[in-house]
Amino acid sequence: MRVLVLVWGRQVEALQASPLLRTVAAGSPAAEITLACAPAAAQVARALAGAGEVITLRGLDPSASPIQGLVAWARLRRMRFDIAVICGTAARPRILVYLAGFARRLGVGGGLTAALLSDHVAPRSGENQSVTWLRLAHLLGITAERHEARLDPGPAASQQALVLLHSTSVSDGRLLVALAPGTGHSDLRSPASRTTAWEPERWAHLANQLAARHGAAIVFVGAAEDEAAATTAATDIAAPHADLTGQLDVLGTAALLQRCDLVISGDSPLLHLAAAVGTPTIGLFGPTDGRRRGAYGAEHRVVQALPQHRGHHLVSGPGGMMEQIRVEDVLAAIETSL
Repeated sequence: MRVLVLVWGRQVEALQASPLLRTVAAGSPAAEITLACAPAAAQVARALAGAGEVITLRGLDPSASPIQGLVAWARLRRMRFDIAVICGTAARPRILVYLAGFARRLGVGGGLTAALLSDHVAPRSGENQSVTWLRLAHLLGITAERHEARLDPGPAASQQALVLLHSTSVSDGRLLVALAPGTGHSDLRSPASRTTAWEPERWAHLANQLAARHGAAIVFVGAAEDEAAATTAATDIAAPHADLTGQLDVLGTAALLQRCDLVISGDSPLLHLAAAVGTPTIGLFGPTDGRRRGAYGAEHRVVQALPQHRGHHLVSGPGGMMEQIRVEDVLAAIETSL
């Protein structure tokens, strides 16, 4: 049996598909599994447990043009798979697999284009996307589920992260907490992505409180574009800390997170990278739903901002909904997980 798993989205979605991939690989050992994803998710996808061959299709990126969608269709049309499993509810991947001629097309129901699916599971309100997609395995007759996401950064990334961490003053056996004050490898570059970031001053206050209450050392993580936010936050930190933003690629960052005791981030792939290497997380969510977008598992916590209304109007300051999250809220979530 040849199975094609298509992931609509980028790194977060590829990581959220990990439990499904592991479940299908374990439940049907003879199956040949191919993972199709957007190019932005390729590096992460190739490190996921359960993913066999990985192919990249620009047409699976939410920002792809209709021409790129047509190119993706032409490529899929030349391939032969018994089953296509769609992770996502957008119209485009449904249309792609239908026009590509795959006999069985499995996905999550909802919307007019759900009629293009040969079978589907019903969406559930507030359900984490990892769980929703994991239920697609039931349509293949697989009931033994693998709930944890799993990613192997590889020996080169692990060695690079270890050397970098040991070059700092924080690798001395203390509780090590990773903070991501930016958007952290999110591959979101729109102005709207700024509303997913917490203010640097709050990160600094949180770091100082973690050091005072728990004797924690702090390491800042993220991509190169997060360096300014980390530098601003570090200015007011009295606790032992190291700024490693922009010094590792996504797999190197995953290897670094594997050596941490806790990761705190906004809505970014860093939450899911940490979960996939076995590190507990605290996710800070404003305009997006942390129940669906947060890391999946009992060891992971979500701090969700609630919109404030004045009459019929939404009230929001310069920092967007994220300003509703207080340092005390995050500390309360942390102290139930440590």
